[in-house]
Amino acid sequence: MPETLTLWNAATPYPANGDLVYPAGIEHTVVHRAGRDKYRFLHDCAIVAHNGVLFAAWYNCPEGEIVGESLIRGRRSADDGSTWSGVEVIAADRDGKGVFYVPVQFLSTGDDLFAYVSTMTGHDLVVSCEAFKLGASGALSDWVPCGTVAPLFLPNATPVKTDDGTFLMAGRCAERTGQLPMIPAVARSKAPLGDWEVVRLLPEGVLPNGRSLKYPETTLVVEGADVTAFVRNDHGFALLFLSTDGGRTWRGPFEQNMPLGAAKMCSGILSTGQRYVVFNTPSDGYRDLLTIAVSRPGEREFSTVWKVAHGFSEVLGCGSEWSYPCALEHNGMLLIAYTSEKHHCVVARIPVASLIGFPPSRE
Repeated sequence: MPETLTLWNAATPYPANGDLVYPAGIEHTVVHRAGRDKYRFLHDCAIVAHNGVLFAAWYNCPEGEIVGESLIRGRRSADDGSTWSGVEVIAADRDGKGVFYVPVQFLSTGDDLFAYVSTMTGHDLVVSCEAFKLGASGALSDWVPCGTVAPLFLPNATPVKTDDGTFLMAGRCAERTGQLPMIPAVARSKAPLGDWEVVRLLPEGVLPNGRSLKYPETTLVVEGADVTAFVRNDHGFALLFLSTDGGRTWRGPFEQNMPLGAAKMCSGILSTGQRYVVFNTPSDGYRDLLTIAVSRPGEREFSTVWKVAHGFSEVLGCGSEWSYPCALEHNGMLLIAYTSEKHHCVVARIPVASLIGFPPSRE
């Protein structure tokens, strides 16, 4: 049996689903509703701030997931997410070569904005991770392809920079062309373009009990050279992997004591020094409870859980499935972009100050 790490503070009782509350001041906005043009499927949202503008993006398909066509589209906001621009296309198979683009992750560094997108030949049949760069004009149509940065790699999270200047991009990879990306991995590079080294967290994608990780979507918490990777586990709650050398080598998998459900997660560190992870808490419905756990400032273990989205939203007119979060701290807010029902892109805005302390008692 894998070793178990204490992820949730053992001195704090873990709350029941019925006791969870929303953080004070949380707001939700629908960025894009699928079905208003020929693209009815939408999934796997990303969000970034670049030169004062928010960019949100996702992959679109005409009807079903990675069927017929898959391209990366998005919108922009110059007012911190209150209003959004028209739709722009970041990556598409304009030459009809049968290339599927899915998913996307952003990186803003200096004056440059990059989008990292995996290419596929079919559902989850990844070929490579390609880079696109926003052109000098900044126009909606000005996304320039920059070529392959990593073979057989599918990005799952915004690249994070370590203390020595290395970018780490969490994701998963395939063993070879034509195989599914069932190996949790982290791509490493000193520069946004060029070759990224793909480091496998689990060499063959097989657990000690012989089971494979079918969708090992990965996200990171980086503190100097210490890196914690959260990996989706469809056989139970999420697994952990640890690195003490900036992602060069890894130990794990480790089991942990939090109910991190079988769906993509998003993790990081707030400006307050609090670790966070956004995840689906198992519930009576299918992915109908999206939550965020935070630690106390400077601590490694989590001690508080809040609701982000739960059930059908009368205000938004969508739900009750909420999944695949991507988080960004911006102007005192934690912005969480996520999918509703694999049809809509939603952004939750949470004041970072609301995530310090503990939720009010429901008694």
